[in-house]
Amino acid sequence: MNFKIIALSLIIMFFNLTLFGQDYKWRTERLVEKSKEALYQRNWDAAVQYLDDAIEIEPDNHHLYLEKATLFYGINDLNKVVSSLEKAFSLDEKWPAKYTDYYFILGKESFDRGKYKLAKRPLEIYQQRGYKEDYLKMVGIISQSIDYALDELEKQPTHNEEIKSIESDKIFRSIYFPFFTLYPSEFLYFTGQRTGSLAEGIYRAKLSGNQFENVEEVPVINTKDNEGAAAISADGRVMVFTGCNKRDGLGSCDLYISYYEGDKWQKPENLGVKVNSSAWESQPFLSSDGRFLIFSSNRKGGFGKRDLYYSKKVEGEWTKATNLGDDVNTFADEISPFLTLSNDKLYFSSNGRVGMGGFDIYKIDWPINKGEIENIGLPINTYNNELSYHQKFSGERYWAREIQSEEKYPPAKIFFEETEIGSEINLVYGTVLDATDSSKLKSRIQIYDLELDSLVQETYSNSLDGNYKVVIPRQSEYSFYIEASGYLFHSKKLNVNEPKTEFNFALKPIRKNEIVVLNNIYFEFDSYELSDKSGNEINKIANFLIQNPEVEIEIGGYTDEVGSAVYNKELSQKRANAVYNQLIQKEGVNRNNIKVVGYGAKELPSGEYLKTVVFKII
Repeated sequence: MNFKIIALSLIIMFFNLTLFGQDYKWRTERLVEKSKEALYQRNWDAAVQYLDDAIEIEPDNHHLYLEKATLFYGINDLNKVVSSLEKAFSLDEKWPAKYTDYYFILGKESFDRGKYKLAKRPLEIYQQRGYKEDYLKMVGIISQSIDYALDELEKQPTHNEEIKSIESDKIFRSIYFPFFTLYPSEFLYFTGQRTGSLAEGIYRAKLSGNQFENVEEVPVINTKDNEGAAAISADGRVMVFTGCNKRDGLGSCDLYISYYEGDKWQKPENLGVKVNSSAWESQPFLSSDGRFLIFSSNRKGGFGKRDLYYSKKVEGEWTKATNLGDDVNTFADEISPFLTLSNDKLYFSSNGRVGMGGFDIYKIDWPINKGEIENIGLPINTYNNELSYHQKFSGERYWAREIQSEEKYPPAKIFFEETEIGSEINLVYGTVLDATDSSKLKSRIQIYDLELDSLVQETYSNSLDGNYKVVIPRQSEYSFYIEASGYLFHSKKLNVNEPKTEFNFALKPIRKNEIVVLNNIYFEFDSYELSDKSGNEINKIANFLIQNPEVEIEIGGYTDEVGSAVYNKELSQKRANAVYNQLIQKEGVNRNNIKVVGYGAKELPSGEYLKTVVFKII
């Protein structure tokens, strides 16, 4: 996997040695002619040797180094192209017009290798003499990037001291796309190439500092084909990954989804035509609850080469992929998106913006609203390619970096910074059981933001152990619901102030006289008018009645102890009626299955008063 844009791929230049008009000595000219003849015969070594012999005769003739750069371009040796151009430029900056594009190559490649000062002058000359629009656009960005990079280096001359890498060389040639899960415990998932191979697979490991404690290939997901660039939901229950050239694929590479059930991943499915296209889709990000997807694609109709797109899961179906727009996407490549657990920042890699060189990591406020995009700078970004940023629940930052190499596909390592970044993230976890026999239950868990009136998180407890984990992205008022087929749902008002909070639930089977306290029905003080925040609770009761049409319930209203018994009984009746009136407006609800009673004030064993509404199976 190589995301580096090589300048040679941007130009079209054929080997065309011009023997006349150059200021060569006779012997030199003869050697250059022999080099050309050897090249036509595909004798690359001889062609190079003849030019080296010519350079021995005229070591200060910059034309010879330009010819040598052209020769190495013909055999696709970029490093030697650049070294030849460096020597030619050091001897004379004035090159014949046919070599104008070489100023661009020298400047861009020097910049990509972190030689910022060397890159500056060739790019200035190309701005004066060049004519290719794409090159000139890139030269403008690189010129600004040189100033930015030199400024960053001046501010942080010892930046590398803060950075560590995972020790992986004995097992893997490359590792990238780190994702940490919270369930069933903290695992690092990543894409890896085994030592001596370019084949990609998805792996899981435990980490102790920068050492793997153990590494295992993810079964079911990995096949004899290549799988990689995986994203995992924070609860470890949903995975989206890239699969290429598969029988059920729509294009060169598609996105696939798999769910973790019991103790194993289920058979993956292609995400289909609303997400995938006949082009390339890869490098996904998946939200903490697995309902929001961002990915990179080079499909037609974008702003650049590879753009970022998103899709949402609504009522079990993924929406048609939508381009994130030109606030993020450029004329070049945008890849490897990551949305923070607090849902307030989008990170991504790009090579079309001002940066340190190659791909840098950038961030922008989320949701995107014409905000400023910021290069996160040193110590993370360097002249190498930095990509696949990930931030753990505890704040540590991980990312992949391609290591400068003469190989066609440079190796990559995962680096990390232990600095903790504060955020308003809360982790809620626990177990869901059957109230009668304490058996573990698979149940759906939904969390609604009452301020935004929207579903913000949805997950399932594991059928094997009943465990769940869910991330609460910010401080707000939340309603929390746990429901399973054949059981009464549990309603809870959620006020989370600690980074980690445990809530365990025991669901009651549907049977006579069982009661559900409706903790998310809201009335103003001394009022029977329902607050708008009660809408989710009303919908839950309605859905329960529709799914269980044979069940009859009693809606019971209650008040606090303030006021006379007669007044409180009347108020509680009006509150129960308010809930009833909302319920019977829902399509599919049978009003004949609902009884309404006002009970007035009721003191609980704790000494507090039940101030809400309940429903009871009758």
